[in-house]
Amino acid sequence: MKTRFLAYQGVYIAFNDKLMANEHNHQFIQINLLSPQASITVDQKTLSTNCLIIASKVKHTLKSDKPVITILIDNFSVLGKKLTHLINCQKNENNVYTRFEQAKSQYLWQYFIDKTGSFDYAMTEFLNSILCYHTQAKSPTDPRIAKILNHLEQCDSAQLNLSQLAKIVNLSQSRLSHLFSEQIGMPFKSYQRYLRFKRLIPLLANGFDLTKAAHQVGFSDAAHLSRECKKLFGIQPKLLKGTLTFEQV
Repeated sequence: MKTRFLAYQGVYIAFNDKLMANEHNHQFIQINLLSPQASITVDQKTLSTNCLIIASKVKHTLKSDKPVITILIDNFSVLGKKLTHLINCQKNENNVYTRFEQAKSQYLWQYFIDKTGSFDYAMTEFLNSILCYHTQAKSPTDPRIAKILNHLEQCDSAQLNLSQLAKIVNLSQSRLSHLFSEQIGMPFKSYQRYLRFKRLIPLLANGFDLTKAAHQVGFSDAAHLSRECKKLFGIQPKLLKGTLTFEQV
């Protein structure tokens, strides 16, 4: 399994030549672009479609011996809120996913398979084709939480606690804890774990061994990292070693 991983304006895109991800769930809203022979199981239903959008925190399994494009979007971002609104508008059972057959995914496939075209153009065309009729979103994140998120992105979040962050925005620790969970949809400790994985990918792509990478991002050891990775993404991180590339685009 070879993985090409890109970070683009807060969105994460993975291109796999094949993918075997066991059942897992995470905070991201996930979009999968699938080859005709690929299938994905969501909420115990096996689906075949060229574009599937899966809601945050929904269990899913993905197995394909053909190329797959996976796009991961923060559920609390403006784009994430728009996609959540889109899923809810489709009125699928339990609002856990929606198929989007008319999505303009051809430019992304050309970029990854044929190695032609502009990635920025391909992503813009793809997202516009999905969101053109579904632009509603909730109000922006509370400015105090936005300040916290920006601070966490710029520093080593593993060394920070809620008490330290509360002082930055002049809130009590308990009030910040409640507001953070309300706005982001997960407790602060869960968000810290979430950030660890964002920082893990470049390290693995740069050849760090699992133990060193685990310590660098705040996990206790390689076994701890492997357990959390399997729970959130359905794969063991050792499978990425030597097969992963990372690009900031």
